[in-house]
Amino acid sequence: MIFRNSIHRQTIRLFSHSSPFRSSYNQITRKTVSDIHQFYHSQKPISVVTAHDFITAKLVDAGEIDICLVGDSLANTTLGYQDTNELTLDEMMYHVKSVSRGNDKSLIIADLPFGSFEASVEHATKSAIRLVQQGKVQGVKLEGGNQENIPTIEKLISVGIPVMGHVGLTPQKHNAIGGFKLQGKDAKGALDIYQECLNLQKAGVFAIVLECIPNKIAQYITENLSIPTIGIGAGPYCSGQVLVISDMLELKNPEESHIAKFVKPYAQFYQLGVDAMKQYKVEVETKQFPLADEHGYKVKKDVFEQFKQEAQNLERD
Repeated sequence: MIFRNSIHRQTIRLFSHSSPFRSSYNQITRKTVSDIHQFYHSQKPISVVTAHDFITAKLVDAGEIDICLVGDSLANTTLGYQDTNELTLDEMMYHVKSVSRGNDKSLIIADLPFGSFEASVEHATKSAIRLVQQGKVQGVKLEGGNQENIPTIEKLISVGIPVMGHVGLTPQKHNAIGGFKLQGKDAKGALDIYQECLNLQKAGVFAIVLECIPNKIAQYITENLSIPTIGIGAGPYCSGQVLVISDMLELKNPEESHIAKFVKPYAQFYQLGVDAMKQYKVEVETKQFPLADEHGYKVKKDVFEQFKQEAQNLERD
């Protein structure tokens, strides 16, 4: 991966000390935005995985993933909504708090859900502050790099909230961009994406997610920015990669769920779970589970005799 200076290079704004620090919420060292930039400058690829509750956050934490993203994809994967636009800020807050309780070491970033930032800069600021203050995240992600979003991003950064950008396929805008499909296929589309990245870099975001764009476009953008790019369906040349945890662990029934081309399943949790359920059902029906000695608790003989005598007295009453 090539990281070179360019005429587009902007001053990087760091939002935390360069040395590791103790989280204000516990005594475990948590990764910071500064750490992410150190990885970037040393050309160490950055790992990002989404989490949506305490259990998945624990998995991300144990896997020592650099960034834990509480993505609005939880709308589809966890809450059963048709798209991310149905997710409310209150619902996002519920899941953000759960993730924060389960992850001690990753940098935690939360999506600003649809409807929580578009109305005004003030509206977006209140939403982001709530995610940081109550949800205990270390930063937020905001879709889109057009000029309308820049004042919002600059305001959030000015009050001390790190912002991650997101361009290319932006799921919250799927109605406007014609669905969930590859972006930047022609020169104009690719240039628009690059311009958004330049806008975001100038505004001070610490990283940008590039979603579902051609490999070479993502490579060019990565090589001509001075901040990390995080790819999802953007090829191998980005500064890091992100996957949705339910996709990479195959938590959903693969026969009922569309698996995007850019997803690589690293486990088959759904089938393991189904097999376990079926085995459990068989063992319950055949009385193989539970076993008295292996799964049960004993009571002392004198205690049982006393209980039995008093129970019989109750029956006579």
